[in-house]
Amino acid sequence: MFKHCHSCGGEFQSWVDECPDCRVPLHAAPAEAPSTAARSEPIAPLENPVLLKVGEPWELREIAESLQEQGISSQIDSYPLGGSLKGAGSRAQAARLAIYVAAADVAAVREFTDELAAVARSEAGAEAVTHGPDACPACGEPTPENAPSCAACGLEFPEVNVD
Repeated sequence: MFKHCHSCGGEFQSWVDECPDCRVPLHAAPAEAPSTAARSEPIAPLENPVLLKVGEPWELREIAESLQEQGISSQIDSYPLGGSLKGAGSRAQAARLAIYVAAADVAAVREFTDELAAVARSEAGAEAVTHGPDACPACGEPTPENAPSCAACGLEFPEVNVD
């Protein structure tokens, strides 16, 4: 007995619980598709969609969830938009998916990604500590210029020949 992914149409062994490409739960038979009755109204397509990124389904889903948390609507669809995924295997299909946002939301997406980049830079900067030229680069203790090692932490300094 095989399990099926209703997102990409993949077929997997019975012991697999989640589609490795789409990261959605698998079902015992193709006829057992998840109920769409939970949706009260259909989702309208984006107006003037703008390509944000081409990628793997799991990656695009994470981006869509992050955008949704910011109140920005997105759409995962074929690349190029309107293209067909029929007959494509799971690997070929993954390479042909993209995430789109409405043209009106591009400025909000840029602002959000700039904020994420600033946080990443500040976190990276917190880890990289720089010290003055007369200090040990490891611990920051003042160290004489010609010292072979740091008296505080024991870091050895290489000899530099200036010719």
